[in-house]
Amino acid sequence: MADQDAVVQNVRAAFGDRAIYLGLLYRSFSKALPPEQAEALARKAIYEFGQLKGKADTAHMTPDSWVDHHVACGGAAIFETEIVKEDDRTEMHMTFCPLMTGWKQIGCSDAEMDLLCDIAMEVDRGRADYHGIPYEISERLAKGDHICRLVLKK
Repeated sequence: MADQDAVVQNVRAAFGDRAIYLGLLYRSFSKALPPEQAEALARKAIYEFGQLKGKADTAHMTPDSWVDHHVACGGAAIFETEIVKEDDRTEMHMTFCPLMTGWKQIGCSDAEMDLLCDIAMEVDRGRADYHGIPYEISERLAKGDHICRLVLKK
């Protein structure tokens, strides 16, 4: 069990590092460009990354296989995720976000974390779109909600 805990902590740290990269890049680009342009470009790039992730998936994803993969690859432990499968949708309820840990390390305000979180979610939007899965983020920790709630519609 201790080995799994170490892996979870290491992966959380890696996510935190990537959140710091995103935050610092966004801040830097916002000094050179109007902030709305920096945001649009960041969203486009991260969405494109999501599309690449979708192309790299070994099979077509469905809402259920998406969350099954999340659990199988350890994501459920990293984000402290509860999975809810219904007839019309599959949901992921996450109560921990390692990205927020990274953003807090560089002193992001609540508003900045909210924005960076929504930008970071473009990876999932791009991946969901690639697989034709209607996708909704109805709650987000960085927005001040008590969970991140991702809804993948069937």
